Amino acid sequence: MDIQLPKMSGLDVTRKLRELPEFNQTPIIAITAYAMQEDEEKALDAGCNAYLTKPIKARDLPELIAKMLLQ
Repeated sequence: MDIQLPKMSGLDVTRKLRELPEFNQTPIIAITAYAMQEDEEKALDAGCNAYLTKPIKARDLPELIAKMLLQ
């Protein structure tokens, strides 16, 4: 989930998804250029399962996805 979306923040989208039973357990990774500790906390509080900052290393995202799918 990109945190900076044009019409609604990614955090708001995540909150709305979490309200829907079919997306309650779907893994959501926050992806953002913001790198402050409080930004990560906001993303996790909104319902994201993980947090990555841009630029993303080529191996980080696939490894994180694989890890999340195995849980």
